[in-house]
Amino acid sequence: KIVCLTNLKPAKMRGIESEAMLLAASDGNDGENEKVELLDVPDSVPNGELLSFEGKEPSDPDAMLKSKGAVKVWDRVKAGLRSNEEGEATFVDEGKIHRIMSSAGPVKTASLKDSVIQ
Repeated sequence: KIVCLTNLKPAKMRGIESEAMLLAASDGNDGENEKVELLDVPDSVPNGELLSFEGKEPSDPDAMLKSKGAVKVWDRVKAGLRSNEEGEATFVDEGKIHRIMSSAGPVKTASLKDSVIQ
């Protein structure tokens, strides 16, 4: 199971309309040496479950992020996404770390630790 953002404005990529974005961790290396891993969600989590940030109030997602303000918010969130030393996906906001959580526990990477998530 993987993590997808599905409320982004559709965009054409190589001639095909994309309606979702996969989240993955990267070791930060360039080119062929870069290691990338999709974020893992525990198998028991139902497809389509809304994930949350530990320590943040739950909220309903926007139907679609298409306004400039909504896109700026996503850019700010994206800049704070990292995996921690246990490989758990986190969001760092004003120095506070919030794990990305599912109903069955934290979202993780297979092996990348202290990595950027994009």
